[in-house]
Amino acid sequence: MNLQEELLRILYGENLYVTAAVVFLGTLALLWLKSCWDMRNAVPLDVSAACGDITPEELAKFDGRDPFKPIYFSVQGRVFDVTAGRDFYGPDGGYAIFAGKEVARALAVMSLKAEDCTADLAGVTPKQLDTLGEWVAKFEKKYKVVGKVVEPKRLTLEELACYNGTETGKPIYLAIRGVVFDVTSGKDFYGPEGIYPFAGHECARAFALLSTDTADCHNNLEGLGAMERDNLRDWEAKFRYKYPIVGSVVPAKA
Repeated sequence: MNLQEELLRILYGENLYVTAAVVFLGTLALLWLKSCWDMRNAVPLDVSAACGDITPEELAKFDGRDPFKPIYFSVQGRVFDVTAGRDFYGPDGGYAIFAGKEVARALAVMSLKAEDCTADLAGVTPKQLDTLGEWVAKFEKKYKVVGKVVEPKRLTLEELACYNGTETGKPIYLAIRGVVFDVTSGKDFYGPEGIYPFAGHECARAFALLSTDTADCHNNLEGLGAMERDNLRDWEAKFRYKYPIVGSVVPAKA
């Protein structure tokens, strides 16, 4: 059979499965190429968005590895958006070690060591403090301060329950295995009118079981199989990417 006859067979449906397979694989290839192109050509944000209060764990997410997120670091608790300096602070930059970290000591002692990326200035000399001040002055001229680093909240389950979305102006929290997420931006899902009754609860078991029964809103994972535990890990990963971590659940005070 020559090529012309084969093309006619495809055109008139005699090889529909083959055609469908070719189209499907071709579409996958195009989507893959597009995703690669998008990642390589991500457009940096032109306007700094205030992050407000941010925990050290949350700050670490803005380390430049995600091209669609800004790059932050903090100096003595003040968070600078250094996205415009991606060539310096991005993954391939000479100062990439600073991204997503508190860097006061590193700047003062002129260090690129991870262990010096801290706010601890113990033992720093007056001259080194002057060096830190000079760096801060440079950053203030070049980059915007978009927030401040705060200590993670430590909430009992009773305190967590107060962040259930029913009080105007108060954030909405939920916890997964003791990690507290601020899901206020997802209030259409988790607010009082949302479809998921998880606000103010520890929800580990509910996510594992894909359950919306509030009776499953706790962190007891006994009896769960491998599939349910995979469900939980998937949900945890999604929440860690999408929502800020603001603290942890602690035992009730005696």
